Amino acid sequence: MADDEQAADEVAVWHDLLMDIPIELAMQKTRELCRINKHFAPTPAEIYQACVENQTLSIYEIQRRENEQQLLELQEYHEREEVKPMPEHIARRLDQLFAGMRVNNDES
Repeated sequence: MADDEQAADEVAVWHDLLMDIPIELAMQKTRELCRINKHFAPTPAEIYQACVENQTLSIYEIQRRENEQQLLELQEYHEREEVKPMPEHIARRLDQLFAGMRVNNDES
């Protein structure tokens, strides 16, 4: 009987720690942890940390990943499509628009 109570208490702790994590994400991260951990069963804290680690990224890391994704998308586009150079009249207009936005070395 004591084992049943202890098991129920442990399940309650796990439920409390992981209740705000989507079940699919928790299962995915648990499988990943089981593959790489030196000890078999990951702790609830390890599962929780694995699930929220992307949410605690710095703004710089998020921007870096977004830039990498945009670069990959651009590379895929160039591989799929025959990209033609920008028409000269559009290039001149863009130069005019951005001419006033350039930063002087003294301002940076």
